[in-house]
Amino acid sequence: MMVIIAVLLIIIAAVVLLRRTGRSEATEAPSEDSHCENQGSDACPSDCFCDNKTLQTLVNTEIIYFDDEELDAYKGRTEYSEAEINQFQEVLFTLRPNEVADWLRSLELRDILLPEQLRDEVVMLINDSK
Repeated sequence: MMVIIAVLLIIIAAVVLLRRTGRSEATEAPSEDSHCENQGSDACPSDCFCDNKTLQTLVNTEIIYFDDEELDAYKGRTEYSEAEINQFQEVLFTLRPNEVADWLRSLELRDILLPEQLRDEVVMLINDSK
């Protein structure tokens, strides 16, 4: 069950990151040394990876803290009390909408499972930030 939830969170984070980089791709100027520079934003040769920001984000293992170091105490846990859920909720409510996906990635890298009671709320916040 925990593995399924972790996979779903990874998929949600990947979709959010892909959509976010898709919007910024049109506004970013290609680098001068890129052989993709003569291609349109929708066209890229098969031997070229134009959207390396997405790849970097997905393989990035650097943990970013969102003033939530106290959540490290829940590493490896699958169930939480109401008071512990409130700690997650307090952090969640201090985040800007565009930080929620990064926070989920941080929790994942730290082996901290988001409480089930907050998952729907997190999905709504991520969808609203688009």
